[in-house]
Amino acid sequence: MNFSQSINEIYESYIKARNSIGIVNLSHLCKFLVSGPSSLELINHFSPHKVNDKNGTGFFTVLLKRKKFIDEVLILRLSMYRYLVIGTKKEKIYKLLKKARRKYRSSMISDSTQEYAFFAFHGNQAKEFFRDLDHRYIYQAKRQNYPYFQLLAPKKDENLIMKHFLSLNFKPISLEVEKLFLYNNNVILNIDKIPRSYRLSVINELYPYTQPKYRIKPVKIRKFELEKNYLVTNKHKIYNHFGKKIGIIHCSYRLPYKRNPFIIAFVRSPLKAVSLIKVGKNEALIKPLFNY
Repeated sequence: MNFSQSINEIYESYIKARNSIGIVNLSHLCKFLVSGPSSLELINHFSPHKVNDKNGTGFFTVLLKRKKFIDEVLILRLSMYRYLVIGTKKEKIYKLLKKARRKYRSSMISDSTQEYAFFAFHGNQAKEFFRDLDHRYIYQAKRQNYPYFQLLAPKKDENLIMKHFLSLNFKPISLEVEKLFLYNNNVILNIDKIPRSYRLSVINELYPYTQPKYRIKPVKIRKFELEKNYLVTNKHKIYNHFGKKIGIIHCSYRLPYKRNPFIIAFVRSPLKAVSLIKVGKNEALIKPLFNY
């Protein structure tokens, strides 16, 4: 993977993959096998959005320990009582699952990170390519509101699989390029960085609680285009035209053909005709993009 790509290189790679099919190697993600008759109950114990056999064979959710966010994870159903939990916070996930086994004793937890290779596919032609492909370890799961395809394979076949798809003219993409696919499909990353006063509300918006245990204030996720070229961070707030704070910025990102950055934000109050952010003593208007 190339981790030192410029913005232009990232965007060029993104365009090539978007017009075709991009493949990203995510084998570095941690993977835990949860097996046994109570395996799904164990997973649902920490997932506010409960899952069942009707959810399909692959689904994204978040793991919470009471109000504490652990990780956003992908759950793959390998068979009736075998589920693979894939995420980024290896130690936290393992500790959480192992502790829960005290209650769900008919389940087993094992670290399978080195047993499996894992790939994700993005691009306009991916749906057509995978639609009629019969393979038991190809999954389509929806991350928040964005569905895309994943492939699970034995770790020993990792290089062979990459060569196979490159021979089919798939475009290799880096983690930074994949982020652009996720951002442009309104996926919220770095949920653990969201302030606690907003975090549960955002999680409920992304993965609605099946049975809410806490009082949750409503929040809307919005994308904006900044009308001045300011550097903004998640420390900046959003204000309405009366100067009242109505939300916070989660992140910003740039596209080469756009002069000004885009902002993903969380808003609690209804948006009026004009909203703005304050950068030091300066004020900048933000234009909402209503595609959430």
